[in-house]
Amino acid sequence: MLESLCAWLEKTPLSTGIQNVGWIIPAGQVVHILGLAAILFSALSIDLRVLGIGGRRTSVAGITDHFLPWIWSAVALMATTGAILIIGEPRRDLLNPVFQTKMLLLICALLATVGIQLIVRATPSLGGPGGRAAWTLRMMAVLSLALWFSIAICGRLIAYFM
Repeated sequence: MLESLCAWLEKTPLSTGIQNVGWIIPAGQVVHILGLAAILFSALSIDLRVLGIGGRRTSVAGITDHFLPWIWSAVALMATTGAILIIGEPRRDLLNPVFQTKMLLLICALLATVGIQLIVRATPSLGGPGGRAAWTLRMMAVLSLALWFSIAICGRLIAYFM
């Protein structure tokens, strides 16, 4: 079924247009990578603050208020460029097990990010060592770091598996 979707998609005028304009795929990849860099930096900043390693002059709520908009904006940008890349080369991505793994990890990373956001909004005074919410938030931060960096690794490995 996925094979037939790819066959149909690559014959659409939009896909052939993307395939025939030599700069679209490389430009999309550059913007996609820059979006990932914004997410990694923002997630790293939030997660290190949650873990008490960095940004101690700013509250957890303050740092999430600053960086979460960057994450969500970059996710929207990456969804757009990702769609362009998939439409332009559907077989390269949709049939690739590394790409499929990346998408699964992305869903988990987005859920972890939402989880962090909800916990911080519900308990804005977090930052101290105790309490169940603080422990849960720290575990979510570790999970977030692992997921976002795994997504970056998978994104790079897509080119090597097919």
